[in-house]
Formats: sequence, C-alpha cells, structure tokens
Amino acid sequence: MRTALVLLFLAATASAGRLDWTGSAACGQCHAAQLAGWQATPHATTRDRFSGRPPSVCLGCHATGEAPAGPAVAVEVGCEACHGAGTAYSPDDIMRDRPVALALGLADLSTPKARTALCMSCHARTTRERPFDPMAKVH
Repeated sequence: MRTALVLLFLAATASAGRLDWTGSAACGQCHAAQLAGWQATPHATTRDRFSGRPPSVCLGCHATGEAPAGPAVAVEVGCEACHGAGTAYSPDDIMRDRPVALALGLADLSTPKARTALCMSCHARTTRERPFDPMAKVH
C-alpha cells in the first residue's frame, strides 16, 4: 500500500497540469481564516507589482503554477504556490488524513526548517526592496 501511495505521489507531482490547481478561493472554502489572513499580505497582491503580464522569469516566484518551466495559473503567490497543486489532496476526507494528503502532493511545511527552505527559494534573491522576515505572517 505504501509503495502505491509513493508512486501515486510521484505521478501527481511530476507534472501538475492546469486542472491540478484548485486556486486560493477553493482553499478558502474550508480554510476561511487562512484565506482572509493571506489576502492582507503582499503575496495576494503580487499582480499589482506589474503593469502587464509579467515576464516568465518573474513568474517562478511571483505566481502560482509551474512557471517559468510551465504555465502560471495565477499571478499571485497563492495557497498552492507553497502547499502544492491541490486537486488531488483537497477533498475534505483526504485533507483529514494527513499521510494520504502528503502522499497526494500536500507540501509538508510542519517544521520551521521546511518553511524557511521553501520561503528562501524565492526570498533569497537580492531584488527585494526590504529584507526578508522569515517570521512574517503569510496567512
């Protein structure tokens, strides 16, 4: 059973397509407080930083999706930019079973080390106007 879950996880995360992303509004149906908190952060207003469609090179950090290698599904650093494409793990019965949700693509951000590593994949860049605060609220 465990091998099947690992294979299913690898297949689900190897190539997330446009239909694999649920969008932050869908996440907010169950996680309303987190969605409201996120909406007050710069992650939610990423689109406002660009006058038009951002260059692909920018979308790796300033979008949710596969950019720059694949499509960006939203020009915002939405829920799935950090937690992974959610279609496979978002149903309520799966979300309540953490090992299964993790196996289906939910990113494990349960430790400060894991969260910092994820955040630093974008925030380590020197293009920031102000220093990165790893303790800042993201939702």
